[in-house]
Amino acid sequence: MSRINRDDVDKLFDYGIYLPNKTLITVGDSDEETAANIMKGLHVLDSVRQEEPITIKLNNCGGDEYHGMGIYDAIRACKSKVIIIGIGNVHSMGSVMFQAGDERILTPNAKQLIHYGTPLSADPDTHAKSQWSWTEECKKFSAWMEQMYLEKIHEKHPDFKLKKLQEMLNFDKVLSARESVNLGLADKILGEEDV
Repeated sequence: MSRINRDDVDKLFDYGIYLPNKTLITVGDSDEETAANIMKGLHVLDSVRQEEPITIKLNNCGGDEYHGMGIYDAIRACKSKVIIIGIGNVHSMGSVMFQAGDERILTPNAKQLIHYGTPLSADPDTHAKSQWSWTEECKKFSAWMEQMYLEKIHEKHPDFKLKKLQEMLNFDKVLSARESVNLGLADKILGEEDV
């Protein structure tokens, strides 16, 4: 990478990228702009000092499934280890993105919200066959999400049943940082020893 001057550092920081400690700060929904900024940030941070981890500071209250999945895949594709610190909201698609980290840390007062997504196309004027197609897509995403969460939970609770997870996902389930760690949807709480 070519030499970076102070103006470049300031510009990068405007996008949440801080090169000296390989940190990416992201606040907001999982929308097109957030996805683009995170993907660009990860590309920049993963191109330098790959032996050092990338830290993502994530405050995300959910949003679009496709943009969220793009972010999830971009995190998983990093060659550097990725540590995600969930701050405040780690909700809905934010929770899915959080699970992509190699290490998942929550601040003491962070809340994680898990639930099934809503149908991707709810416009009543949409043709019925298109609605059926979107319903099938939503079912596929829900099945993927169940499997992803269950794999994380099984690392801590091998006998945890899919039916119990499905009951949790049927309605908004808000988890404290401690509940998230105990369930297996976070590795530890910031400031505490490894759990």
